[in-house]
Amino acid sequence: MADEATRIVAGTVGDAVLDVHKLRVLDERTGKRRAVCGAGKPTDETDEWARAVNCPACLAVPTE
Repeated sequence: MADEATRIVAGTVGDAVLDVHKLRVLDERTGKRRAVCGAGKPTDETDEWARAVNCPACLAVPTE
């Protein structure tokens, strides 16, 4: 149930700046985020973007 309460933002993972994912915010204080589709490694940097999500795997995961 805790996962359903987390905030979802759009953003990129690592160096793949053309692939925009749904990022689940794991820690608001540190800005730690992970793609809902599992893209990238846990240590990859994520950046929040004001762009539309275009990752087919992320779009297939219901988050609302």
